[in-house]
Amino acid sequence: MVRGIFMIRVGRSNASNSKRGGLAVRWAIAAAVAISAALPAAAQTQMRVADWRAEGPKGLVITYKVAPAARTTFRAAARKTLLPRLETLRAKGSLASYRVLANRYIDAATWDMMVVLDFKNAAELARWRTVEEAAPGGLSPDMLTLLQSAETAPGELLRARTAVPKAGDPKPVYLVIPYDYMVSTDEYLRYVDGYLLPQVDGWLDAGALTSYGVYLPRYAAGRNWASLLVLAYRGDAGLASRDRVTNEVRTRLTKTSPEWKAFSENKTNIRVERQPIVADEILP
Repeated sequence: MVRGIFMIRVGRSNASNSKRGGLAVRWAIAAAVAISAALPAAAQTQMRVADWRAEGPKGLVITYKVAPAARTTFRAAARKTLLPRLETLRAKGSLASYRVLANRYIDAATWDMMVVLDFKNAAELARWRTVEEAAPGGLSPDMLTLLQSAETAPGELLRARTAVPKAGDPKPVYLVIPYDYMVSTDEYLRYVDGYLLPQVDGWLDAGALTSYGVYLPRYAAGRNWASLLVLAYRGDAGLASRDRVTNEVRTRLTKTSPEWKAFSENKTNIRVERQPIVADEILP
């Protein structure tokens, strides 16, 4: 079975009260810079599979599981130690971008925290081993004592699009949907381009999403997921509009795109949807 990862890149936000307004503006500017550095000028990524296969991986997706009683402490420690560590790597030029997500709810079957790292190149990812030697998973000693399990997947950003930020945008809410898929990488990407992207482009254009992206992993055999579709919704209101916007876009595509309709009718032969996860970004 071939496996893949879908991930999203969105801008950071901060509290909007007057005392921290200046900090919020600085975060918005930093987010815009991070997005422009991570994506082409058109805010869209389309990487050929041949190019992907010719290069080493440039990203990592790490998931962590802790006991329910440790969730609050683990998040606080991530703000105190993990975020500064990742920001230092970004400032030094090793990381192009990073994202730290926390599962909003207690759930024994899923992860509690996910870290997505995009390195400048494969050589910079290889240097992550020096971090692993001193801090497995990038975690401090107090975080490691709370850890029950972790999984690391080298991966690649193959498809992505980010909406132009708007004034007053709420903090994004992430929906992470695991999938299995049962076809080759080439076939799966044809499905992504023909079925998934027309939908998520429609959701983004409708204002429900702030961004989306598609990662594929390397060395994926034996993992307990095949792909992750992570959608960054425009706040809780955007997430609440999911069913309505999904139905509207699918109805339009069914009427206007025979190619999309054919993919839709055959999608059960390509992938199986697993349990979704609602997540929030951990910020300083």
